[in-house]
Amino acid sequence: MTQDAWVLQLKEEISNEHFDGEILYLAEDFDEELTDDLNRAEIYYDKEEIIEFMKEHDAILIREYGENSIRNFGWENISKNFNFVEVTVDEESESE
Repeated sequence: MTQDAWVLQLKEEISNEHFDGEILYLAEDFDEELTDDLNRAEIYYDKEEIIEFMKEHDAILIREYGENSIRNFGWENISKNFNFVEVTVDEESESE
């Protein structure tokens, strides 16, 4: 069975500037950060929910630490550097 989902792909202009145009995705392993392997990308099943989470993350850090706080996973940073790309996930391989 398959399910539609989303991954975050590094924007082309960012990739061209810093990674020789390589297609990169936000990795599911936070130690890795970026991956060129779509199978190792962080998968989001509800795009709107994750966007709201990222916006809330920004708001909390701004409230706690100010406008100049580092907000790597906040909406401002993610929307500036990544595009959502729709993918289809094979649920059987997800459960293995």
